[in-house]
Amino acid sequence: MEIIEESPSSSKGESRWLQVARRRLPILEWARRYDRLAAVADLVAGVTLGLMLVPQSLAYASLAGVPLQYGLYSSYIGTILYVFLGTVKEVSIGPTSLMALLTLQTCRHLPLESVVLLTFLSGCIVLLMGVLRLGCLVQLISPSVTSGFTSATAVIIMASQVKGLLGLSFTAETLLENIQKIIAKRGDVRLGDCLLGLVCCTVLLLLRKLKDVKVSPKRPKLQKALWLISISRNALVVTVAAVFAYCTYNPNKLLVKLSGYVEPGLPSIALPPFSITSENHTIPFTEMVHELGSGLLMIPFVMVLANIAIAKAFSGGGRVDATQEMVTLGLCNVAGALLHAMPACGAFTRSAVSHSSGVRSPAAGLYSGIITLLALMFITPYFYFIPKACISSVLICAVVFMVDIDIVRKLWRSSKSELVVVVLTFVVAVALTVELAVLAGALANLAMLLRAIMMPPLNVYTVKSSRGAAAVWAPAALLVYVNAERAARRAAAAAAAAAAAAAAAAHAHAPLLLDGGRLALLDHCAAQILERLANKLKSNGQRLIIFNVSAEVEETLSTLQHVDKSAFRSRTASEALAAASEPRDPETGPLLPAGHDHA
Repeated sequence: MEIIEESPSSSKGESRWLQVARRRLPILEWARRYDRLAAVADLVAGVTLGLMLVPQSLAYASLAGVPLQYGLYSSYIGTILYVFLGTVKEVSIGPTSLMALLTLQTCRHLPLESVVLLTFLSGCIVLLMGVLRLGCLVQLISPSVTSGFTSATAVIIMASQVKGLLGLSFTAETLLENIQKIIAKRGDVRLGDCLLGLVCCTVLLLLRKLKDVKVSPKRPKLQKALWLISISRNALVVTVAAVFAYCTYNPNKLLVKLSGYVEPGLPSIALPPFSITSENHTIPFTEMVHELGSGLLMIPFVMVLANIAIAKAFSGGGRVDATQEMVTLGLCNVAGALLHAMPACGAFTRSAVSHSSGVRSPAAGLYSGIITLLALMFITPYFYFIPKACISSVLICAVVFMVDIDIVRKLWRSSKSELVVVVLTFVVAVALTVELAVLAGALANLAMLLRAIMMPPLNVYTVKSSRGAAAVWAPAALLVYVNAERAARRAAAAAAAAAAAAAAAAHAHAPLLLDGGRLALLDHCAAQILERLANKLKSNGQRLIIFNVSAEVEETLSTLQHVDKSAFRSRTASEALAAASEPRDPETGPLLPAGHDHA
């Protein structure tokens, strides 16, 4: 997989402006090859995605603590804009469980206008990251941190939705607080909500497995029908539950708790609120930004991380234009803020459905966006009857499979240090906040990387030849100020042991050979330490012979004093010993023959 900053131009003869237009409006490229077969495939994929997107949007808006219509506002604008600006056909921009949770944690106890401002500012930050080509920043977050972060997010979401299954209503910040309040309110548990939630979860999980039912190859239509029912399970379950609630509706005694009024119609276009007037008090822009806190940086970063990860996963090994993806994501959120949307980004589940639906181009997002618009214009009054227990069931069944248990078993066998990062990220996210979890995981990764640099394997061994024994030191790729002193000290000890063995065998003092074959970086401090090591060996009657030198470090090594440089071109220890035994002054003799190539 290759991440690039810009896509290559399609024709050398094109004008510069046309090249820029093709890069920034990818629809100009794929639309030329669009045909009837692709249009039919995109129609099927788009409708399938729309049936999944509408109930998901309602559920994620509920999770974020905003009116349900805000989820739909976020759905149609992102999917439609991505048709013109997107580079990966499977990506679907809209609300996600992760964005909803981060929005909830950032804007809890804040006015609803803060959510819209968060969407706008997040879009601006992502857009700025795209303009400055900062997509490389996401490489600082390792897969271990992402796994722990995602699993913890899934657990937090599930814990926050248990109250909906039980028919309870309360506000809780953390997993522990959710558990405490559920226990405290156990006497208020509603039987109707519990039964409906149990039925919805069971049906959703069973329908999820429906697509895996083995069907005879002679019945492809049945297989396709089972698959369509399986991926449309959210829409089916929500519809059936809403019909049930409508038929049993009694305003004086509700059988189950309902979602309530959802504002119908399309939102009006307006600038995001840069100040709020509440109770004769005006909250200025600066104070609103201050109240958003660290979420204002965390949400854009997670947006970019998710979108680039999805693009890499579904690009089929091709190039990913990180700059264009960030610009597109930023514009989708900026435009969404003008329509009162909550923060949005790509979702793995929706992208996987698009892929399995046979999507051919980003045009599929146009059809899913139209379905969302139709839902807003014509069926929002019926959203009132969607049971809250059903919404909670959809959320729980959507995120339960995000908990990555397999990685624990794999890392236990292969890399326990990375397992520590996963566990640390998970624990911090569950016990504290997801922002601190990402920071803690990234710092833990950097600490382990620094430890690996500071304490590399010694790689010292002994070789024997007709000229006697010698200790060979093969430093790791980096010999820098943080590890050179320790490595040189251990190499000197090995050289002393080799010298003692040579003295016992009545041989000449054994030299220390430095194999530079893997050495890619040598800083000035490490060079000075090597020079001191050479002086120490010289005082003991030994030599430091450097061989198998790479072009990257040759210039630095050539400046060292008291170092035998005659073997620079030697590729093995035996060749180095032979070259060093030739009569020449190691300090003033010719270093390399003229025209020597270090390729």
